[in-house]
Amino acid sequence: MVTIKRLSQCTLEDTVKAWNDGFEGYSAPVQMDMDSFLTRLVSEGLSPSLSVVAYSSDIPIGIVLSGTRMINGKKVAWNGGTAVAKEYRHQGVGKMLMEELFALYKKEGVEIATLEAIYDNEKAISLYKSLGYDNIDELHYLEHKGKMHVEIERNYEIKSFPASQLEKISFYKGMNPWQTHWRSAKDAEGIVALNANKEIVGYANYRHSYDASGKHVATVLFQCEALSMNHDYEGIIKSLFHHMFDSTNEIRIVIPNLPVTESKETYDFLMKVGFTSIAKQVYMRKYF
Repeated sequence: MVTIKRLSQCTLEDTVKAWNDGFEGYSAPVQMDMDSFLTRLVSEGLSPSLSVVAYSSDIPIGIVLSGTRMINGKKVAWNGGTAVAKEYRHQGVGKMLMEELFALYKKEGVEIATLEAIYDNEKAISLYKSLGYDNIDELHYLEHKGKMHVEIERNYEIKSFPASQLEKISFYKGMNPWQTHWRSAKDAEGIVALNANKEIVGYANYRHSYDASGKHVATVLFQCEALSMNHDYEGIIKSLFHHMFDSTNEIRIVIPNLPVTESKETYDFLMKVGFTSIAKQVYMRKYF
């Protein structure tokens, strides 16, 4: 008999075992020890009271991690990982976990539930669709290695801007995937582009990494967007890039989970300057 408990009712050992057993043999390396598991819970805003673990007798066999945030006045939930141990798959455990999660969401007043799924994981996508999720967008994990240099034709003023204030910008992509939010981007820097009237027409949040000598060697770029109604969208993005990257350094730039449709102009620019897609997911939403 399978029972479901909130993660807050379980031992840390059980939750980590449920996670590691559930993701055994997964296409990406997601195994965690207790320290890294706790770090992820905190850094990504996941809630033990809104996450669930499945048990067969006293053995943890499945898990769903979840958290909520207020976005544009709505309570939005994110599924931070669903997994079932191999020997218990195809027995309805995943569906049981998700239905228990929905009951918790409704008690918490969640209005929108979101998740990402590996692009070719047809079984998982089919399950989520059967539970009321719709495909919203295609997400690409992008990478660029080498020197990054873009020529700017128009000079926008670039200013530092607190990452925590970015969501107050009218065109901030608050409904983009969870990991791209400023709350998930610990120690990230924020910048904005200003036009001649000192109006914000673009923004970016990113985190640089440096080697022992202080040389810039890598960057995670979480979001880089311009005001969509602006005719010079690409020019704004170029100015932001020109500020962020030193063309003399060989660096690795990664961009996690960029929506191909919702951030089309940014995606098109990144393809133009040599980024490649190294992983794809689908972005799904369910409305309550």
